[in-house]
Amino acid sequence: MRHALLLTAALFSSWPALAADDWTRYSNPRFGYSAAVPPAFTRQQEADNGDGATFRSDDGRSELLIYGTMIEDGEFAGVARKRIDGDRAEGWTITYDKVTEGWASYSGSRAADVLYVRGIALCDGTAAYFHLRYPRDALKTFNGVIGRMVKSLRPATGCDQAPQQAPGAAPN
Repeated sequence: MRHALLLTAALFSSWPALAADDWTRYSNPRFGYSAAVPPAFTRQQEADNGDGATFRSDDGRSELLIYGTMIEDGEFAGVARKRIDGDRAEGWTITYDKVTEGWASYSGSRAADVLYVRGIALCDGTAAYFHLRYPRDALKTFNGVIGRMVKSLRPATGCDQAPQQAPGAAPN
């Protein structure tokens, strides 16, 4: 038991800001969505076209993309499955995926990195996503981060097609 407590303390001491409650909120007026951003992440750049932003962890080992997109074929689930296939084509081994008409989550790994992606359907044929890539050795620390981010990815107020937010699954 003592060993487990020491390991947990070591993980959180290497990511102290993730344990804190000073998260920020990223809002995107173009697509009408928002998401929570962990405190250990700093905005690097906003997309030129206004789709979203890129954030990087303070230690440079993790990257978070938050963005909106048009649903080209009009069906969120089909587009989400294409995104999963695209990440597989980029070398990610996808170990979990769940796709519904209103939301999608998937995760996997490549070398020493883990990927977690969450998407939700928005109003008017659009969707919002976050892609979180982080080192495998921080897996336990990021499980709580992912849970909070999944709950926080939401359409703007007034969107009557807001999907039910199911809890995200932790990567294997």
